[in-house]
Amino acid sequence: MRCLLPSFRHCVALSALAVACGAHAQSQTYKLQLPLESDSDVVLQDIVVDAKQTRVTLAVKNTTDESFEACAQPTGSPDAFTLKDLGTGTVLQQLSIGGLSFCNVKMDVVKPGRNKLVKITFPPLPAGATRLQLGEANCQPKPDSDMDYWCFKNIVLPAR
Repeated sequence: MRCLLPSFRHCVALSALAVACGAHAQSQTYKLQLPLESDSDVVLQDIVVDAKQTRVTLAVKNTTDESFEACAQPTGSPDAFTLKDLGTGTVLQQLSIGGLSFCNVKMDVVKPGRNKLVKITFPPLPAGATRLQLGEANCQPKPDSDMDYWCFKNIVLPAR
């Protein structure tokens, strides 16, 4: 880096700032607004990808006249969310989830006209990932369960 400042210390500080800004610039936000095939009130709003993690935001809306219940599977549960790169087959496990109570604790009631935002964190996506699958229980429905498992089968990240 070429420095035109009077001291080396200022040059190093600017160099560190340039590196930090470069790392931040690596973050990509994909605004998707993709409704779940089986329930248009569950919408994949966005995916934010950076070098440290992948963050997914789901909106759970209630556009009906009746309340319904929703909950989240805790991290480590076999029914927790996974994010799969359909190109390589790499499966990322949920690191954290927020916005809904855990199913093993209680169910949240979503009243008519209300929304819940669910934020899920995963490890970083593999480089070059463009087609993804996001779902609970590895997108494998359980016929003996009364739970509805959410699965977004073919998410296409637009070219940037």
